[in-house]
Amino acid sequence: MLTLEQGFLLSCMGDLVRGVPTDMPGAGLDWKKLFTLSNEHCLDSLIFAQCRKWMGKDQNEEAFRAIFSWHVFYSVNRSDFMKEIAERFCKEGIPFLCIKGSVLRDYYPEPALRTMGDIDIVIKTDDRQKTDQILREEMGFQRMIDNHSVWTYWKDQFQFEIHDHMFYEDLANKVDYKGYFDTVWEQCHNASVFGIQSPFLYVPDENFHFLYLIAHIAKHVLNNGSGFRAYLDMVFMVKECGDRLNWQVLSKELDNLKLLTFAKTCFSCCERWFGMEMPLHLDHLEDSLFEAITGKTFRDGVFGLDNDENQPASAAKEIQQSRSPYSFAAVKRGFKKLFPPYRDLQLVPWYSFVDGKPWLLPAAWVYRWFYCAGKKLNHSVKLISEPFTKKKDVLNRQQLMKDWGL
Repeated sequence: MLTLEQGFLLSCMGDLVRGVPTDMPGAGLDWKKLFTLSNEHCLDSLIFAQCRKWMGKDQNEEAFRAIFSWHVFYSVNRSDFMKEIAERFCKEGIPFLCIKGSVLRDYYPEPALRTMGDIDIVIKTDDRQKTDQILREEMGFQRMIDNHSVWTYWKDQFQFEIHDHMFYEDLANKVDYKGYFDTVWEQCHNASVFGIQSPFLYVPDENFHFLYLIAHIAKHVLNNGSGFRAYLDMVFMVKECGDRLNWQVLSKELDNLKLLTFAKTCFSCCERWFGMEMPLHLDHLEDSLFEAITGKTFRDGVFGLDNDENQPASAAKEIQQSRSPYSFAAVKRGFKKLFPPYRDLQLVPWYSFVDGKPWLLPAAWVYRWFYCAGKKLNHSVKLISEPFTKKKDVLNRQQLMKDWGL
């Protein structure tokens, strides 16, 4: 059962999709709760845009207006940073791709309504050091290496994620998503992003980008979760691109990527959430599954990081990936936690001394054991024993993912 605030948020999203104004809700809606809810999903600007014609002080108008103005301000200033990056990359002959929000924003009725915490840019691996030099030494950005495929740069609250692979994480099946999406350089074209054009600025072809968005949201759903913004992205892309999306080809490719049922499930939910008919959908979506997905999506917020029910997600995913009987897979997972492989430890800042020096891995294990025993013994024990102590939660998580199409 939805709360009044949840129901109204869905109404605003559906009205935006259909291009109609949102009517004032009836009595009883808690505007402070609505602001918190919409902020968790990064949809507060959307609420203001849909309701500003009649919104007054009783509806927390000042709070919504302030966050709307903030998003507009940063949208404009991101454009300035993008222009400088494009100019410097062009000067050095560095081709780069924009993906996700910076491209999708142009599918929305107003680009600023598509909020984003960062801008995602894909480069070629050989250009990694040159881009790092430009961003840090020439533009004054600070850098954090999230993993060897993603380097995050930030300056004055503006953040860029520089990827040398479009996709780099395994899902819970045997598909090589990394290899599949590495072909993006063969399936892209020049385009304007943030109103900026450059002979070295590319975006993925629309059909390829759509496949990536499905895989990307699948990754988030498997890990922690994904809020409504990701689904709105897909809906507005379908609405804007129209016949340019080849659904016969897309259905075949989604099937090859083992994501067709997942995409159909997501689109069936979108039809019920937003009132827009989608080109792919299930013949029948069970009410119980729809309610489970809707409830989880609301609880997850934009990326599910604060939803405690996602704690078993990692164990559920790893056990499913192993393809072994549950108990054996759980033991293997515990062994991996005690003896993490080089590819994992090299990415952790406090074990960075092993990066490029795999022979130091045993030293990192010993250091890690002593540190965990002294600083977070209880947490470590819970993490290793989780598949056994929370087996029911792990199995329930796996079943939800299976029902969802993953």
